[in-house]
Amino acid sequence: MSEALARADFQPELPASTFASDSTSWYGVQTRYRHEQRIAHDLAVKGFTTYLPLIKELHQWSDRKKAIEVPAFSGYLFVRQDATLRNRVRVLETSGVVRILGDNQAPVPVPDSEIESLRKTLDSRLACSRCECLPIGSMVEVKSGPLAGVRGRLTSSKNNLRLIVSVSAMSQAISVEVRPEEIEAVAEDKNAGRRQHSGTTAL
Repeated sequence: MSEALARADFQPELPASTFASDSTSWYGVQTRYRHEQRIAHDLAVKGFTTYLPLIKELHQWSDRKKAIEVPAFSGYLFVRQDATLRNRVRVLETSGVVRILGDNQAPVPVPDSEIESLRKTLDSRLACSRCECLPIGSMVEVKSGPLAGVRGRLTSSKNNLRLIVSVSAMSQAISVEVRPEEIEAVAEDKNAGRRQHSGTTAL
């Protein structure tokens, strides 16, 4: 039994240069369950930039409660790399790595905008929780507050509005509560359908 705390963090913090334009891209990596942190470390030792988003949850035992950090997406992490065959092999040969997410022919990069929205949401210290990635709802952008600029799909839960921030290549998402006055509708991405076919729709 677990309950998402008001504070959601992740380690390590990404340097600003991570999001600069260069020849590298983010890729989703599926890993063995509960081996995410060790695999992220092993990839970092090989020289890759890795990102393992973590969320704090309150776990209940019979005699106590304890806040622990767990991966926001169980069995997944991100690695930034040049899309070369050599790098693919180096990632895949890492113990515990299952596969690099993509289509049948090659890995498909995760847009920087999805990683940045995920990072900003988890770093906001607002109450975040894991949720199902829903393909329905209006596309909105937060226009004020600590999540200003974050885009996602709007849903509702228990009479509250929640913003779904997803990484579609993984079919994983987190949600955070938002207020009506903080959001505004935005146009759908014209390339969304094409990316969805390849597994990287920005939701």
